[in-house]
Amino acid sequence: MMNIQPSSENQFGLPTNPVAMIWKRCCRWLALIAPLGLAASGWAGGEFRPGEVWLDTAGKPIQAHSAGILLVGKTYYWYGEDKTLGDFNKTGVSCYSSTDLYHWKHEGVVLPKQAVPPAFRDNGICERPKVIFNARTRKYVMWMHLDDSKYHVASAGIALGDQPTGPFVFQAALRPITDDFGYKENDPNRQKQLGGTYRDMNLFLDDDGKAYAIYSSEGNATMYVVRLNADFTGPETPTVPGKTWARVFIGKSREAPAPFKHQGRYYLITSACTGWAPNAASYAVAGNILGPWETKGNPCVGAEAEKTFRSQSTFVLPVAGKPGCFIFMADRWFKDKLEDSRYIWLPLILKPDGSFTLEWREKWDLSVFEMK
Repeated sequence: MMNIQPSSENQFGLPTNPVAMIWKRCCRWLALIAPLGLAASGWAGGEFRPGEVWLDTAGKPIQAHSAGILLVGKTYYWYGEDKTLGDFNKTGVSCYSSTDLYHWKHEGVVLPKQAVPPAFRDNGICERPKVIFNARTRKYVMWMHLDDSKYHVASAGIALGDQPTGPFVFQAALRPITDDFGYKENDPNRQKQLGGTYRDMNLFLDDDGKAYAIYSSEGNATMYVVRLNADFTGPETPTVPGKTWARVFIGKSREAPAPFKHQGRYYLITSACTGWAPNAASYAVAGNILGPWETKGNPCVGAEAEKTFRSQSTFVLPVAGKPGCFIFMADRWFKDKLEDSRYIWLPLILKPDGSFTLEWREKWDLSVFEMK
């Protein structure tokens, strides 16, 4: 600590000692920037820095893990798990808004833990929230994975809101597909009685206005693609295999689905099932969202590609006005300190043949898409 000798002040309230004057001004400047969060522990600015602590406009770490993004007009809404209090559903689903994707304002907890049934609060699970807009009902529809602490309830949760910032009102918990695929009577997940489990999930709103839930089922062994009803509050009924829903990647144990579409072709990035530990991503392509899907392999290249840069997929966001350009979004989980888990956003640009690669970048901005 510098030892600055006190000095008297002149008629303008400034110290007459020049060294003291400089020190006083530095202290005032530091006091001004401290609330902005511009400290070594975090960052907020006009670029993306994957893996660093990301701060909101109030200078606080963004708490929106397993992200889902919704664009309304010119405003983006980022929904995710609030892990401020660590694991399980001790807070709820948070929301942030932005008009440039760089600076995010905290809109609050839009689905607090008290809004879901007691089994899914505190030591229960509320994961991977995603929101889409239903143009017919004018409702914002949120789906999520709800579970108990042992992951045996494994159900979809549905909530509705009149505004993108909520509040969202809980509607139901269910398993969309109840078909029996030879489940055991003593299955702890009760799939024979209730249908296939519902875990890591995403929503996809197609060009024709039809929406789909894509999720890991059958104890995570197989992924389901299920068309939703007109209100987006459940599966389209009657459920007909190959027509309204499909089993995909059967027995491949894939999770963390992140779908997107370009020029009539559907893409789906997934991860393997290794708990909190990272693994190699894989992507698949299809001409119909219900399949068949053709697996292409790991799109990541370079150092730590075999671990998806130590992250797991959660969402792929189309870049407005740039066809074929997307932002790949993932979570870098810190299982012993989930509240400090980081966000990995990377540019994804499709090549003329429809393929793509994901490369690590320490920092980048939206100008990478200007050449497209």
